[in-house]
Amino acid sequence: MVPGADDPRWKRVLTSQSDLSAASLATKILIARLRREVAARPASLGEKIAELREFVTKNAFAAGDVAAF
Repeated sequence: MVPGADDPRWKRVLTSQSDLSAASLATKILIARLRREVAARPASLGEKIAELREFVTKNAFAAGDVAAF
């Protein structure tokens, strides 16, 4: 099950430099891009969380990556 948008793990993964070594390559690439965008424009955090949640919802392999967050 994909956590809700208000789950603190989404914010933590996009605002920290936490280790993503267990995540799939596609998830790592997306999170790296989203982290850069959030760093450049912190007000976009909610939008980027929604983008990451949508990716995880649409891609079953990424649902396993959420457990590593």
